[in-house]
Amino acid sequence: MLPRSFSEKEFRRFRSMPRTLWVVLGAGVAFLIANIASLISIRGVKIDPGTATLLGAIIGLCVVAWQTNRGFKNLIRSQENQSRLERQARLHRYELDRAGAQADDDREKRLLLSGLRAEMVALHRTAFATAQSHHQFALVYKVMHENNAPATMKEWIINGYKTPFYTENISKLGLLGVSLAADVIRAYSMVFEDRKVVWEKAAPNSVVATAYATAAVLAYRFNKDLYHVCMRIRAVEEGTPDPGTLGETEEQRHADLPKLEDMIPAKMY
Repeated sequence: MLPRSFSEKEFRRFRSMPRTLWVVLGAGVAFLIANIASLISIRGVKIDPGTATLLGAIIGLCVVAWQTNRGFKNLIRSQENQSRLERQARLHRYELDRAGAQADDDREKRLLLSGLRAEMVALHRTAFATAQSHHQFALVYKVMHENNAPATMKEWIINGYKTPFYTENISKLGLLGVSLAADVIRAYSMVFEDRKVVWEKAAPNSVVATAYATAAVLAYRFNKDLYHVCMRIRAVEEGTPDPGTLGETEEQRHADLPKLEDMIPAKMY
């Protein structure tokens, strides 16, 4: 392929000029023609006044069109730039609002975790004390039954648990995530108010022993479950290993607890 000549290159550059330069060039040519016509008129060649007016109008319109075109382009660029700035401002505001909301959620989560952990530690101690006392009473009434001691129990009271923090913040458990929130709810399902059982006649010692033994087993399990959930909360707060869910570890967790059959008489009657 032969290289282009100098004239061909210049002609291609001339054709590729921006539209604005074409308008300016056209206006210049028209202005030049008007000047030539004016000079000819001075030498004696008469030009119709209407023609001269038309040429002047054309030149003026070209200049106005060029300025208007530049003005519209500048206006469009200004509007596009303003729209871009507004979009960036809205996006930045959204990111700030989202970051603020996330910070609020993180703070609420930390307060919720620390409050639940503190309350569970207190419940853990109460549950263990309850389990041990009920265990001992169950063994006492078991011995009384086996030795045919007279029945004396007409009213049986089991103390419940108080959970003010959990009750007040139950609506915020969603901050913990599904897994941990489910275990917290499951652990707290063992919470109940004070209970009283009244018999018309003194209940047999075997029945009383069974009642205390059942309450002891539940309290032992509650104690273990609370400890396990506390360890899960600690894993979130301090980055320690997560021991797993209550369901996954239930068999291992309850394997070494006192058995119900060891607390009740072999023969009920």
